[in-house]
Amino acid sequence: MREANLGQLEHDKIVSEIICRTLLVDIAALQPSHHLVEDLGADSLNLLEIVLDINEAFAIELPPEGVAKVRRVEDLFRLVLQTFNVSGV
Repeated sequence: MREANLGQLEHDKIVSEIICRTLLVDIAALQPSHHLVEDLGADSLNLLEIVLDINEAFAIELPPEGVAKVRRVEDLFRLVLQTFNVSGV
């Protein structure tokens, strides 16, 4: 479980590590503008695994309506930050 008071850069790093581990992508090649499906080859099960791992890593629950709008890596970064801001974690 991760600390909720980490900085945004640390959150982004953890999310990036989860994405790379799940999709077998080199972290040095990962860009915020990459599309999870089109550029990184994620399928629906990969996306579910990424979301569940993020929820577990930060002890949060990403809202389904937000997850449904995620297309790019930076969308996930933003959603994690918004979830922290809304939940007051």
